[in-house]
Amino acid sequence: MHTSTQNTRPSFPAAATTTPFLAPRSTDTRSNPPSRWSLTLQARIWRFLARIGFYLHTFPKPSPPTPSFLRYFTTTALDSTNPATLELAFYVPADYNRQTQRGKRYPVVVNYHGGGFTMGRTSDDARWAAMVVREVSAVVVGVAYRLAPEHPFPTAVEDGVCAVLYLSANAETLGIDAGKISLSGFSAGGNLAFTIPLRLQTHLRILAQEREEQDVPPFPHIVSIIAWYPSLDNRLTRTQRRAASLNPSKALPSLLTNLFDASYLPSQASVTSPYASPAAATDEALITALPDNIALYLCEWDMLLQEGKDFGERLKELGKRVRCEVIKERRHAFDKSPWPFGLDWKVEVCYRQACGWLCEVFGEL
Repeated sequence: MHTSTQNTRPSFPAAATTTPFLAPRSTDTRSNPPSRWSLTLQARIWRFLARIGFYLHTFPKPSPPTPSFLRYFTTTALDSTNPATLELAFYVPADYNRQTQRGKRYPVVVNYHGGGFTMGRTSDDARWAAMVVREVSAVVVGVAYRLAPEHPFPTAVEDGVCAVLYLSANAETLGIDAGKISLSGFSAGGNLAFTIPLRLQTHLRILAQEREEQDVPPFPHIVSIIAWYPSLDNRLTRTQRRAASLNPSKALPSLLTNLFDASYLPSQASVTSPYASPAAATDEALITALPDNIALYLCEWDMLLQEGKDFGERLKELGKRVRCEVIKERRHAFDKSPWPFGLDWKVEVCYRQACGWLCEVFGEL
């Protein structure tokens, strides 16, 4: 079995703010950003439209399930965010109550929805949750992290860290195995699946320095990451990303991507942080903070394809066990189509394949 380094607390140098293979971002919407009230208005309009789209997305059978139950917790104030009460949406196996009463502890997949950090809800990935529950016999927890522009970077990352800490600290009560935590995410959520372990390790290292060792909470054991069409290097401009796309006409429109970038990453300093761009992290940070098992599902017609492939190759070179699948002839968020008359057949194929991989990972522990 491949030994994980996830439960260690080594220190590491500050992440690089430049990269040997990418030029720093030159011109983008941050040079003349829209006002925050304008961004907020745009975001609210797009959230309303997205809800209509996801309502239509529920029409094809089988219908996505509703959460088995909800839990609420108050976040811990980290470096940059104020405490808030967040919702966790639990999807659990049918025999969860009976089995947990008998002492069973389920593996847990903590999922982060997409939406450019400005829109989206935990229910957006309900079909993925249903597949994981059925095929892996795991608990899936969707995290309702706070959204930009009302809550720009690093709020989403720190909310995600707090969710993992809460689940780990309350694992026994919730019937989950804190030694079998996997992170999954879609698009922006895929970014969080990588940035959260990086931020988590830094938080626990600082905590260990501030407190006596016995006062440090148990270190969550993240064993794998599954990232669907993630954004990994925000130092790249949208122009650069579109230029690298195999089919730019299928890419997300500038109207949306400009809103996402200006809302979540309003400053150049945020763009170069490894907590916004995991590709900006040092090799040592990636080795020590990320789990050994990583799966990337990328879309061939996505402007994020090349950075995903590059990041996957880098992780392989660092010794990670990486599964990188390119979904042919599909655009970004191919599994979230608002078309109400049927699902893309590749959705079930890819979800089932990812679940098989998860079973292998959990089975090795």
